[in-house]
Amino acid sequence: MTTESAENTGEPEVGSNECRSVENNMNKLPTAYLQWYFTKDDLLDTPTICHGRTFEDEQLDRIKGCHFLLAVGAKLGLPQLVVVTATTFFHRFYMRQSMTNHHVYDIASTCLFIATKVEECTRRFKDIVLACARKASKNDNLRLEEDSKEFTRWKESLLHNEIIVLDTLCFDLSVEHPHTSLMRFETQLTVSSSSIRKAWMLLYQSLGAPLCVLYKPNIIAAAALLLATNLSSSDRLNENWYENLHDIDVVQVHELAAEMLEYFMDHYLVRSSSSQANSPHPSQQMHLAH
Repeated sequence: MTTESAENTGEPEVGSNECRSVENNMNKLPTAYLQWYFTKDDLLDTPTICHGRTFEDEQLDRIKGCHFLLAVGAKLGLPQLVVVTATTFFHRFYMRQSMTNHHVYDIASTCLFIATKVEECTRRFKDIVLACARKASKNDNLRLEEDSKEFTRWKESLLHNEIIVLDTLCFDLSVEHPHTSLMRFETQLTVSSSSIRKAWMLLYQSLGAPLCVLYKPNIIAAAALLLATNLSSSDRLNENWYENLHDIDVVQVHELAAEMLEYFMDHYLVRSSSSQANSPHPSQQMHLAH
């Protein structure tokens, strides 16, 4: 694990020549809310890529970091709301910082730690440290004393990186989730609960992709629902379904749905159908209002 700061490792600042296009695009954004949306060209000019990594390598490490985050969250029994917020922080962080200087496990665990506070679903710090150590070592039965080297390393990593993540995020911890839009769609469209459930699952499976820094939440939700219904043999959206929704770019929705399908085919290992059938309704998982 690396806990070195950018100052000590020579990481290019957002305003440096290497990453000036990212800075220029950020400067054009009118509000704090919009500063977290980037173009696909920006994904080719991130600080990580400025350090010599390839686009493909960075995307794989994003997935790796998010999978680690999800595993730790599951170990701690955290609701999906917390892990979705954490993955959003994670993807935003790496639009401004480099994986070369900040290991994805360090940042993923820190984002989860911060998200537990933001979503008011905290866990004992000791339990978070232990869950991180166990998942990183791939040993769920790992026993660590609080004065052990490994426990101390994870504890110091979380505390050290917390301020780095908060500073990089400009202390802007407000996150709007596509899941909120999806639950609203259930009441606005003639669509079955089964399709909503499938779309919810697709949203969860796509957390490793940086969709949250490319598309607004309602677009992501609409794309997941479109893909879910297209994969259904009995439930299809009406031809002009999008007319019932506010601020929906149907071309962008179709484009994203195709990208999501490609992502799942390339990266996701399908879970057993039994586990999907036994999962609770999405509104019970996230505790979000319709």
